Amino acid sequence: MTSDQPTTDNAFSLAASFRRPRTWVSFGLAVMMIYFIFRSLDISVAETIAEMRMANPLYLILALLIFYLTFPLRAIRWRLLLEQSAITTRADRSTWASMPALMEYIYLSWFVNCVVPAKLGDVYRGYLLKHNGKTSFSSTIGTIFAERLLDMLGLFTFLTISGFALFGAHMPPETQWLFYVGAGLVAVIILLLLSLRWLGPSLERFIPTRLKARYARFSASALTSFKPAMLPRLVGLTLLIWLLEGCRLYFVIVSMNLALPLPLVVFVSLASSLLTVVPFTPAGLGLVEGAVTAVLVTVVNLSRPVALAVTLLDRLINFWSIIVFGLVLYLVSKRR
Repeated sequence: MTSDQPTTDNAFSLAASFRRPRTWVSFGLAVMMIYFIFRSLDISVAETIAEMRMANPLYLILALLIFYLTFPLRAIRWRLLLEQSAITTRADRSTWASMPALMEYIYLSWFVNCVVPAKLGDVYRGYLLKHNGKTSFSSTIGTIFAERLLDMLGLFTFLTISGFALFGAHMPPETQWLFYVGAGLVAVIILLLLSLRWLGPSLERFIPTRLKARYARFSASALTSFKPAMLPRLVGLTLLIWLLEGCRLYFVIVSMNLALPLPLVVFVSLASSLLTVVPFTPAGLGLVEGAVTAVLVTVVNLSRPVALAVTLLDRLINFWSIIVFGLVLYLVSKRR
């Protein structure tokens, strides 16, 4: 596969991305959101910390292990997309497209998503594959786009099923906006995919000549990713990933000696994951904490310190652990 050379393909500098004003603005926005949580819900920091200390560490470790089990599954799914698009071959499985390598690319991209806004980690993953395998950056981004569509469809499907299992047709006003956000994101991604399929030639006329080849590689890769023969495996892996995400929060809740209905656990877990997609802050920092805590207080009727303790313990696993381990990996990685 030939390689492109757009500006995004040049050496990625995390330090440069971190110094950009929009990164600091996004962190400032996240801090304001977290401050607003404590002020508006009148939550005691001391009580919240006390609740967190009461959590059973064995269940938290189990939740952590379940969360990290999703990364090899994500790597297997991405490998299917890459090989389907002819970006990698079976011969590459022993070198730069091995399972450890693909997991490293994915984990580093998640780390970048946790420290800079606007989902730049996805762009970084495209750069990593091009840097290590001399592949087409545009084609790689096409597979990541396809992966995001699979994730959003799986997430929204489970969110809808768990929501109806909990509330039936009478969705509480406090949670209705989550469905609007999810439906909107799914609609946008599907419309983009359909536009590539049916309006590709028409859209290409408006694309500058120097970008047409890159657009062609991106669209071909994104569309090839959804060959009917491969869809059952892709969908199966996606559903398994989201089930494990729900199990992660389940064991966080169990660690605090709480008993909540399984549909509710799945609903809250997927709501948390949905909000990480919003690009205004790194991995939804501030927005996730506020929304999940509010849902646990208003819908589940947990006390405010307990609700925030559950949220923060879960975020220790799916946000802060990525920053800590991701920074170590970023510093020692030979593939970055």
